[in-house]
Amino acid sequence: MPVKKNSQTATASKPKPKESRSANASKVVLTESLLATDAEKHATSKSLYGDSAARISSNISTIHDQNRLRAYEVIFRNVRGKTLLHLGCGMGLYTMLAARGMAKMVIGIDSSAIVDAARVVAEQNGLKNIRFIRGRLCEVLHQLPPDMKFDYVLCEWMGPLLLNERVLTDALYARDHLLTESGALCPNRSSLHVAAVSDYSFRLDTEDFWSNVYGFKMEPMKELVRQEVEMCSIPANNIVSAPCLAHTVHMDTLEGLTAEETETYEKLASQAAANHNCEKENPVEHRWVPATVAQKGFKASFTLHATCNTTVHYLTFYLDAAFTSKTNPGANFVLAVRPGSDSAWTEVSVGLREPLPVNAGEKIRGTVFISTPADKGGKTTVVEVTAKTEGQVAAIETSGTYYYQSY
Repeated sequence: MPVKKNSQTATASKPKPKESRSANASKVVLTESLLATDAEKHATSKSLYGDSAARISSNISTIHDQNRLRAYEVIFRNVRGKTLLHLGCGMGLYTMLAARGMAKMVIGIDSSAIVDAARVVAEQNGLKNIRFIRGRLCEVLHQLPPDMKFDYVLCEWMGPLLLNERVLTDALYARDHLLTESGALCPNRSSLHVAAVSDYSFRLDTEDFWSNVYGFKMEPMKELVRQEVEMCSIPANNIVSAPCLAHTVHMDTLEGLTAEETETYEKLASQAAANHNCEKENPVEHRWVPATVAQKGFKASFTLHATCNTTVHYLTFYLDAAFTSKTNPGANFVLAVRPGSDSAWTEVSVGLREPLPVNAGEKIRGTVFISTPADKGGKTTVVEVTAKTEGQVAAIETSGTYYYQSY
């Protein structure tokens, strides 16, 4: 339908002349705050997209994690007059809490651009005993005070599957080269637990769903789904067994970097010192290879006790962390985690190839082997699982290989 013109539009024969801009109109003045920083000038789409740690959503959980905060406060109450290095400091909340605890010197290191904001926040809050550096530890070693040793190295070195976190390499180097004689890495212990999960609805939605997608059979998709781990919080009412401790890593005794790995690490540090590019632009991305101890991985056995008559569709793995000081027991803490709770580490679940029907009290015995091979670029962690019932309902044994992808 044509639009009816109003009388004002119909009688207008000539367009109105454009009004000239007033000579007194305010002009946009190019100030330093509007100019791109060196990091922004050298940023690429890959670096911006890949810097997930710089997103507020990635850091807000740290602020709201009261359990973790209460655990680390034990450390912050014991740092007066001491030095602390925080690897993977993120937005710097814990780093600043340590500085406020009257530490002699606190240094926070993170490869994310979020440290640029942390630096400003620390300055605005008048913290003089703190410093933030952007980059991986091997890239910024030359920026640390010469020959400086630390009383504490704060680093959450544990990944969702214990030894599959990239910062583990930095933590091992710092433990062996940057601590004082009585210094400590915190946390220094972490354990992997396993529990049985019953969730038929989730299995239907994620796996059996592919049998009929708008009339199409997509059976090959099922195999892809079966190989992927699930990263999600597990509701407590879906847990159908008592949890079982599968494996514990003690950082005080964990195998360190090999001589060759240490040489490569320090070579990268020397190259970074020569280039001086860590804070002037995005840090140079080197091909990362997991430490030998992560490549070897670990194998563990577990026994689960069913708490009800049910069918087990998944096994879920989750972490806890602890710190034990030999010289200062007052600084000890345990960061306990349970499935379904808000925690720093999300549960990792694997779907069993064959669901396991069990009676209450029946045992499910199994094994898990976890490794991070170098030939997969260090970003893929392989999880091999076996599980079998006692046969009270049916004697079933199942096994599968699953893949966890880090980015």
